[in-house]
Amino acid sequence: MIHGFSILYIPLIIVALVFWIRDLYRVYHHGKIIIKLNKDKGSMIFWIIVLIIWVIMFLFSISSYINYGEDRFYNNIFMSIFWIELSIINIMKSLRKSEIRENGIYNYGCFFLWSKIKSYNWVLSNSIQFKVNTFLETNRSFEIIIEEEFKDKVDQVIRSKLDL
Repeated sequence: MIHGFSILYIPLIIVALVFWIRDLYRVYHHGKIIIKLNKDKGSMIFWIIVLIIWVIMFLFSISSYINYGEDRFYNNIFMSIFWIELSIINIMKSLRKSEIRENGIYNYGCFFLWSKIKSYNWVLSNSIQFKVNTFLETNRSFEIIIEEEFKDKVDQVIRSKLDL
């Protein structure tokens, strides 16, 4: 019988699964990658380590449940599944920290359609700032660091997509 905190993890697992599927769906519908600007290697390494730890915990919990047959291991199993899902979601986000795609710009887990981008300007020789309209905020902005070798191509793509 499932009891205690195990019941709380079931909705969390479902919500994490929905976010995971939504994230995969969004990537598919955002169009092809035009320019992959950078990855968040530090974050990716952190989440890979977290994933490894929780996979080990999951395997240990499954083994303990099989060997001892006690219901108290359900909590550990469900908690491990949740953290494994969360780790995978964050690894996926780290892999595509900043991208320019056919239908917009992806930055730190947020996707901005070209139609939502009001303007852009180079604030440093390797940093570009975008001003965007979002659902609740009308004057949101974000910056992306661009490697020198991609600067001209990025500027050309953005000009063609924004028609400014």
